[in-house]
Amino acid sequence: MTTAPAGPVVGKLSTLDRFLPVWIVIAMAGGLLLGRWVPGLNTALEKVQIDGISLPIALGLLVMMYPVLAKVRYDRLDTVTSDRRMLISSLLLNWVLGPALMFTLAWVMLPDLPEYRTGLIIVGLARCIAMVIIW
Repeated sequence: MTTAPAGPVVGKLSTLDRFLPVWIVIAMAGGLLLGRWVPGLNTALEKVQIDGISLPIALGLLVMMYPVLAKVRYDRLDTVTSDRRMLISSLLLNWVLGPALMFTLAWVMLPDLPEYRTGLIIVGLARCIAMVIIW
């Protein structure tokens, strides 16, 4: 089996895309440093809520998700759903087998920790959790 050289693909990526892991680490470090060095930041962010929903988090999620969702090609939806066998197998794997497997793993691995077990089951039920759709 031969593999194609990675050079042309990397050359097509923008600087932002090429160094995405670096930007993520920088953002995480920046958040940790801000939390450590700016004493009232946590309290100030907790006060910016609308009906119990953190406004900075809601705006951050919107900024991250909108560009990806705006690129969805809804005009090709008919070609995606035309292969019935693929559609049915995808639905079964994602909405039956995946949650059943996560439920089983949660009970086998965490029989004495109901809080963690419940969290693991919810992660299994919520497809595309952890912002998989963004990445």
